[in-house]
Amino acid sequence: MNRGWLAAGAVSVVVASLVLWSGMTAESTASAEKVVKETQEAIEATKEYTAQQKEAFQRKAQEELTAIRRKIIGLREKITKASESTRADLQKSLNELEKKKDGVKERVDELKGATDAKWHEVREGMNNAMNELKHSYHKLLSHMP
Repeated sequence: MNRGWLAAGAVSVVVASLVLWSGMTAESTASAEKVVKETQEAIEATKEYTAQQKEAFQRKAQEELTAIRRKIIGLREKITKASESTRADLQKSLNELEKKKDGVKERVDELKGATDAKWHEVREGMNNAMNELKHSYHKLLSHMP
């Protein structure tokens, strides 16, 4: 659970308690209870929004990884048709690309298991790994005959 949500919930409970203890009128008490209820609803809405954002990002990352996998398969076929003199260098680059792809897959898997509170950190690492993978792919593609 996100500490921010806990803190907001704790603050709302403290505010409601202070209002109740201060001996204010029933109208003030109802108003404080309304504030607590609205705060709790806001916390729940924030949790739900975060979960939706995480799911959407995870889906997009998986789609990008699948697309890169297909492209790598195409490159692998082209490399087998390349001349023997260039094939070794291209194969080396392809092996490095495969390692980066595996790294991105690990990040996607990590993203799936990330808590709502930690997924932003995982997302940044995922974006960096995906950008590096795409850059390596384009670099290898530029060296293809």
